[in-house]
Amino acid sequence: LTSSCCQKYSAATETLNIDQTKRTDQSFLTVQLNKPLCFPPGCWMYVGHHQECYGDRCILVTMAPSQMQKASYHFCCCSHDLCNSNYTEAPPTADTPTLRSMRRDDLTLVALATVAMAALLIMALFLGYRMMKRKHKHGLSAVNAMEAANSDSAVDLDNLKLLELIGRGRYGAVFRGSLNERCIAVKVFSSANHPNFSNERSIYRLPLLQQHDNIARYLAADEKTTADGRPEFLILMEYYPHGCLSQYLSVHTVDWLTCCRMAHGITRGLAFLHTELYRGDQYKPPVAHRDLTSRNVLVRSDLSCVLADFGLSMKLTGTRTCRPGEDETMAISEVGTVRYMSPEVLGGALNLRDCESALKQVDVYALGLLYWESFRRCCDLFPGEAVPEYQLAFQVEVGNHPSFEDMQILVVREKHRPRFPEAWKENSLALRALKETMEDCWDQDAEARLTAQCAEERLADLILLSPHTALHNHR
Repeated sequence: LTSSCCQKYSAATETLNIDQTKRTDQSFLTVQLNKPLCFPPGCWMYVGHHQECYGDRCILVTMAPSQMQKASYHFCCCSHDLCNSNYTEAPPTADTPTLRSMRRDDLTLVALATVAMAALLIMALFLGYRMMKRKHKHGLSAVNAMEAANSDSAVDLDNLKLLELIGRGRYGAVFRGSLNERCIAVKVFSSANHPNFSNERSIYRLPLLQQHDNIARYLAADEKTTADGRPEFLILMEYYPHGCLSQYLSVHTVDWLTCCRMAHGITRGLAFLHTELYRGDQYKPPVAHRDLTSRNVLVRSDLSCVLADFGLSMKLTGTRTCRPGEDETMAISEVGTVRYMSPEVLGGALNLRDCESALKQVDVYALGLLYWESFRRCCDLFPGEAVPEYQLAFQVEVGNHPSFEDMQILVVREKHRPRFPEAWKENSLALRALKETMEDCWDQDAEARLTAQCAEERLADLILLSPHTALHNHR
């Protein structure tokens, strides 16, 4: 039979050994990558069903690589003249899967592309989830936070005893108390000051807040009814035997290292308060204290310090704009203790277009005044002379009970700041760094002030200076 494919072997007869008893003549054709290949006359060693070669059409069937020695070959044979001039492909069967005919490189590329697309999809879903989660958490209102605070488990007030009054402020009184034989501090709010109670409780219950060493330890909150039927609201806290910072410094002096550590603890607590934190599923928004004073810093038995009294504090959720005339504008811009109010608060020039940054800067101004109060009681900074008596900031200028107008004139109009003692004129490395840090905290320009995080770094550097370094020149 003549094969139309192999003209140079025209009239050639290909002999295929079908079985051991019968010989027959057929034409055959092989195809690789859709291109016909011709073979010279001879025996075709294809092991298949002999009926495949008796038809008048040349139908390609897939050959296994082990039979053809190479991949992607097809074979057909027929028994009529020029029958292999036109060939057709047999439909795929279970014995000839399509993937088996693909090159190994093609399979690798497909696998890599699939993995890459899956990775991109997972990354996109993760980023979208994080963005939605952050938006949701930033959208938590103060009302939602206070509702969450209401989930406090009830305190067994039957075992609570108020032993003695240890302090009184604008919004309530503080007692030393006992709960199940444990000494605690109890803040008592009247019904008129319920908003301050609710706000302070919600701040204490923020995620991660109680994990910080420089935040006062909150135990529980509850309410009770007095004998005459009036409601009272209680916040139970760890008891700090040395009381507040102003109380402690009024009767004690401290050395350089102790004073640096006390100031560093205050700064570290404020920096933590100002920081937005994500840890796993927990989120702590940045918080402005808004009433940072030496009365609102408590001293532990080891003389480390913690921040307390968050009744006026505010959670800061992004750049929040407050326009003049809004009901809460006054509450945002004019809070805190008058003595520690910054120039922009006293002058009504607080940047309400960016409350988060503005309120943090107000806190840092007050922090500088706390440094001044603390280091004036450092015995290592007054060699050979008596340490001055404790003074509140501006106490000499405006006395013990300054008015808002007194502080406006002194701080805004006259741009006055606490004076450094004569003994601090010595040009030592430690004193220069200390005074620069105070001045950078209470700068008249709010935007020029240090951040709490930067102030924390400055105080950490001061700790490394020994009392000897604090007293000698380094020119």
